[in-house]
Amino acid sequence: MYIVFGDEIVDSQEIISIIEENSDFVVENDLTKSTKREDTLAYKLSIDIKILDNIIKEDYEIIHKDELFDEYMALSDELAMQLEEYMSEDVILNARAYKWDSSDDTIKVIISMAHYELGELKLSDITKRLLNQVD
Repeated sequence: MYIVFGDEIVDSQEIISIIEENSDFVVENDLTKSTKREDTLAYKLSIDIKILDNIIKEDYEIIHKDELFDEYMALSDELAMQLEEYMSEDVILNARAYKWDSSDDTIKVIISMAHYELGELKLSDITKRLLNQVD
């Protein structure tokens, strides 16, 4: 699907390639149509718990099991937001981890992006709406 970002036209499939080549996330679904907008991209991503465990072991002290869920969610959000580095300068991003899927041991994340002119607040609202629609 093609989306208008300011003066550019962006293919949502190109963004999927950028995400998968530059991160440990897997794009599960292209949610761009679900935004019901012509200027916003959105995806459902997942990241394996084992990858998060390796990062946590490298960067943190031993974490208690009751803190682990919160740490997974926060780390997934942080890693998703780092994808902004690989996008053009005028793209803003919003990401929210929302679920630990125990069936495939992954954390699910919704990420949305738009041209900076849309604004952070509007993009945050779009992400919240998408969170209500998934799973």
